[in-house]
Amino acid sequence: MESTGGKKGVAVAGYRYSCYGLTLDSAIPLPDLGPELGTAGTAADVTIRHGSLEAPDPAIVSPLGLWRREDVCGIEVPDVGRYEARHGTEIVVDPLPGADPRAVRLFLLGSAMGATMMLRGALVLHGNAIRVGPEDDPACAVVLGHSGAGKSTLAAEFDRRGFAVLSDDVVPVDATGDALPGYPRIKLWDDALDRLGRSTDDLERIHDAHEKFQVPLDRAVLEPLPLRWVFVLERHAGDELRLEPAQGAVAFALLHEHTYRNELVLGGAAAADHLQQCAGLLARARVTRVLRPAATMTAETTAAAILAEIDRDVSPASFPALSTGLEAGHPSPTASPQECA
Repeated sequence: MESTGGKKGVAVAGYRYSCYGLTLDSAIPLPDLGPELGTAGTAADVTIRHGSLEAPDPAIVSPLGLWRREDVCGIEVPDVGRYEARHGTEIVVDPLPGADPRAVRLFLLGSAMGATMMLRGALVLHGNAIRVGPEDDPACAVVLGHSGAGKSTLAAEFDRRGFAVLSDDVVPVDATGDALPGYPRIKLWDDALDRLGRSTDDLERIHDAHEKFQVPLDRAVLEPLPLRWVFVLERHAGDELRLEPAQGAVAFALLHEHTYRNELVLGGAAAADHLQQCAGLLARARVTRVLRPAATMTAETTAAAILAEIDRDVSPASFPALSTGLEAGHPSPTASPQECA
């Protein structure tokens, strides 16, 4: 709820961007979204502005600082500020005095924008979307996983192999089953950048408290792509990398578990919509669990296994053989510890 006293909301002006197929008018500069657009006198799909927000009822706030009341979602972030996503068309930002602007942007483009896409009717997944297939018939694979599972490192490996990254961390899927392209960058920890041989000298930290950096992506403008494959990263104590299909109730549970900010799937209507969204996706896409050996897993081995699985699943007439790396001596999809090392 917006306070009537104190800091007033200001008119949105100055910055226009494109993201997830939407136009955003923002009172806050968002360089993470790439070059600004011309306004051309058209109304934006989403407006972002400053405003003074009252504290929500503690009874409705989750342990992660998230809350929802019908078509308004809120985020409480210690040392950063408050956010409200309203009706899928507006985000109000109330930063704390002295808050790091990079941290303000991080939660705005993460939790607040993810909530906005949820309110607009998208199934929002916590993962990375990768473009696969030929130029004239492309599709999309999404890699899901909990924080720290290695999703962004894997996305960087796909990018290194020439597969465009549609979206990092927040992947909205629309009612037709298309994954929507997001920000032209990925966020990587310093150790992942070291393994990739990438210097951090010219990269911006996501904020001072983290050794994680924004890595710009050199990619063309991307269109929404049909989501055909969902891969879920998991760790196990064994010695082999295994890919196992997930179906029925198991697949539903995995999609719910890896829905971005699933604490916001609250109330009968929201839960029913989410169930329908998951059912629609499962009618179009295959879900596969990627069981990785915790001690020896690498992004190179995992990427090769995923690409080989996609290659086996498509017709050679419609998809030319993907560059899995297997032909160049990379490990097989069921790899031994020595191969993974």
